[in-house]
Amino acid sequence: MSKELFGRLAELPDVEQRPSQFHGEPALWIDGREFVHTHGERWIEIRLTGKLFNQLDDERAMRRSRTSDWVMVDANHADLIVDLARQALEANRRS
Repeated sequence: MSKELFGRLAELPDVEQRPSQFHGEPALWIDGREFVHTHGERWIEIRLTGKLFNQLDDERAMRRSRTSDWVMVDANHADLIVDLARQALEANRRS
């Protein structure tokens, strides 16, 4: 992921930057829950939650598996990633 894209994501409100619990690469957390992480330079995964994924109509976001809350997006789709990360931030925030 480019430094510019990671910077845009890190500016989202109340976001904490920490290594991913899954593989140690850069990740973003909200309220103790990981909601964005990288997979190398090419892929970004976003924890959308099932409800948000079912409302999503964009073939650039691929669900990891049928029951997963995570979608994978090519890092070249920066605007989509930021938009989905904003949605994921609210969906993963603990009230």
